[in-house]
Amino acid sequence: MQAKAQQKETEPRPETEASLKYDVDICQQLMSRYSASTAPQHRHLLATAAAIRSILSAECLPLTPPAYFAAAVGTLSDSKTLDSTEIAALLSFISVVVPLIPEKGMKEDKASEAVGVLVGVVEERDGLGVATVSGVVKSLGVLILGFCDLDDWASVKPGFESLLKFSVDKRPKVRRSAQDCLEKVFGPFRSSVAVKEASKLVLSLVKCYMPMALNALQTADVSKDETLSKPEHLEVIHMLNLLKPIAPFLSNKVSSKVLSELHILLSQHFSPITGHVLSCIEPFFESERNEAVGTQLENIIDSLALYVSMGEKNPIDTVMSAAKLLKKGLDNLSARGSSSSMKILLKVVGSLAGLLICESSIALQSSDIMKQVIKNFINCKMLLIDENQSLEFVCQESEEADAIRSICAILEKCLNSCNGVLNEPLCGAISILFQELGEMSFIFMNSIVLKLADLMNHAGQDNSDTHHLQKCLGSAVVAMGPQRILELIPISINADDFTCSNTWLVPILKNHVVGASLEYYMEHIVPLAKSFQRAHKEVKKSVIGQDLQAHAQGLWGLLPAFCQYPVDTHKKFGSLADLLIKFLKKDSFMHQHVAFALQVLVNQNKSSLLPGQNVGEFNTCAQKDKALEFKGIPCYSNKTAKKNIRALGSCSTELLQALVDLFVDSLADKRLYMKVLHLLAISKVID
Repeated sequence: MQAKAQQKETEPRPETEASLKYDVDICQQLMSRYSASTAPQHRHLLATAAAIRSILSAECLPLTPPAYFAAAVGTLSDSKTLDSTEIAALLSFISVVVPLIPEKGMKEDKASEAVGVLVGVVEERDGLGVATVSGVVKSLGVLILGFCDLDDWASVKPGFESLLKFSVDKRPKVRRSAQDCLEKVFGPFRSSVAVKEASKLVLSLVKCYMPMALNALQTADVSKDETLSKPEHLEVIHMLNLLKPIAPFLSNKVSSKVLSELHILLSQHFSPITGHVLSCIEPFFESERNEAVGTQLENIIDSLALYVSMGEKNPIDTVMSAAKLLKKGLDNLSARGSSSSMKILLKVVGSLAGLLICESSIALQSSDIMKQVIKNFINCKMLLIDENQSLEFVCQESEEADAIRSICAILEKCLNSCNGVLNEPLCGAISILFQELGEMSFIFMNSIVLKLADLMNHAGQDNSDTHHLQKCLGSAVVAMGPQRILELIPISINADDFTCSNTWLVPILKNHVVGASLEYYMEHIVPLAKSFQRAHKEVKKSVIGQDLQAHAQGLWGLLPAFCQYPVDTHKKFGSLADLLIKFLKKDSFMHQHVAFALQVLVNQNKSSLLPGQNVGEFNTCAQKDKALEFKGIPCYSNKTAKKNIRALGSCSTELLQALVDLFVDSLADKRLYMKVLHLLAISKVID
């Protein structure tokens, strides 16, 4: 140990490129810097520099970096007469000089010859210190990349082999330097011969370490610290660390073979090398050369899905890495137009789904991945063949429809295992599925809607834990529309005991109805509200009566929601106007709802006719833009907006009269409110 420490202290340390100047004599610069130093490494370095300068002066050669380098390499080529100290000093001096050689300052054949000399010396002398070897490695990188003919594999091969060897060296500094240089050298290869031969060398290295890698898989039950202390496992990890940055440069044939070896190292259980194997697979999935992945892709996705499905039984960082790789693998498979992409999609969704009900941070990350998968691979367009086809027809038996049904069943299973409390990640994934399927979710996701309703009924309307559940149901409302939601989850009242069902749905409808029908409001919501109002008058208990009246008013109050981009304004506004006038004359609690509904109708149509124009302080057109995009409904076209405005204007006189009467009859302290809200709404109708 003392000998090694002494060798480390006396070893000359190479200077960095920025330390010295090209146009000043190198020997003189080193003398100026270290002449006063008594450190052995500095004394050896100065002696070497002086000796090389003497050679140059004797031969009347210029004192330039290329000349110093040529003389040093010439001396080094006869290394049998030199001891280890002199060799170390010469190599250190060369590592100082090489970065100073200017572009085109050396011929290709001379650079290739110099690489051969350096490789020969550093491989013959086993006792060289870390700093010396690291310096030589960096010099090899500079010489190969800057001066050798990269298309001439014969001239590049010795240096490349040496860099590859040192890339798995046990000494961290040497290993890091070699890996950095190898990546920089491999990337610029353009010759197919060079790429092919270099790739073969990498494959040979991988296969050389496979026995040790397979041995590491047998230590899955041993602690990570214990396994990483084993030298053979560390060597495998060094090899894998080398493989990741150079993977994009490998030939297609070798890439496929390397992937095959990596696939062998994927197990459903964690091992000391699992994380590194996953990191190595990633660049193959990201490469533009999809053909390199070949038939290995589906097998690797299978193994990744199996690993992810183990969930928290494996270290969560590796599980999330595998989950992200699953998404990339699926993207890759889709890009190749694979006929089995639907089958693979189910495996990916199935493995990710189990993570949605894990600990919060795991579930959130998994939900983000699941959302991306759903957005990329599941939508109503994958089923539509003809726009005129009915929903029932396009959702008949097909591979795509079966895949969607299976995915819905997977998510429903997650709902069944959430113990009554629905977390945000699972809600988020289900909401995205509603969004992508749109109206088709009525067919594929009706069981999920019923389960969500069941969870809501058991949780209670005022339970704070229902926040995410309500948002998820809101997504269902936007996707399916209120009519179909109410078919699945009817709001009703029992005529015998006045118990109510699903009234918790009213505030969800209020916040999420968009692109619905005015006709549906008048023909379904209004009669439903009247039934609650009648029950309120019949009930004897005041508390129940108050609840019934609140439910009735809540249903009446859905008016503004149904005025958010309704699809039948120009056809049904006349009938609606009659109803609004009755509200203004009889029901004071509806005054604000009527004014707001008119405001919404006018502003949304006016903004479509006059895009970019300020429509006033009380503009509400943007309130449900996101919901509108979610549902896939475009804003009104100019043609539709004109029809709607004409329908609004045709009823403006009667509405104005009702509002004026209301203004005159209102109390003084309410007139300002009525003037600002009601008259603003009707004035825009007249416009």
